Amino acid sequence: MKVKSMLKMVAAVLLITSMAASNALAADGTGTATANVVVPLAITNTIDLNWGTFAPDPTTPGTVEVPAAQAGPFNSTIVSLLAQGSTGTMALTGDNNRNIITTMSANPHIFTGTNPANIMTGNLSVLSPTATDSLGGGTVYIGGVLDVGAGQPADVYSGNYTITVNYN
Repeated sequence: MKVKSMLKMVAAVLLITSMAASNALAADGTGTATANVVVPLAITNTIDLNWGTFAPDPTTPGTVEVPAAQAGPFNSTIVSLLAQGSTGTMALTGDNNRNIITTMSANPHIFTGTNPANIMTGNLSVLSPTATDSLGGGTVYIGGVLDVGAGQPADVYSGNYTITVNYN
């Protein structure tokens, strides 16, 4: 019996020694997790894109161009441009000095009159900053070229477009 007791004791000592050895080889490390939450981007329409007021040529199609670059010339192949239009603008708000990407819904855009049978198409363009300014703001400019049919029916035409802005 003494041998069995001795074997049990040796086994217990070996078990305790091996556990102590494995704890001696273990190491702990700590780290820090962080999150940087920024101001969400928002975009608000401030001035609607306006093609102006014009009279189409009765026999020849034409165009009216409103530049997205506000400083550019307003061009028209329409015989009678009665009132110049205006570039559309949208105001951005978000985190300051952050890179952004601006996209627009696909061209061509359809503009319908109050009579749904009256339509015109336009190819829109956008001019946008590549980053928010030091206050987190910015302005997106919208322009484009409107295709006007020969003898286009008199009507008030409108249509929608979507501008999307994301942090880059």
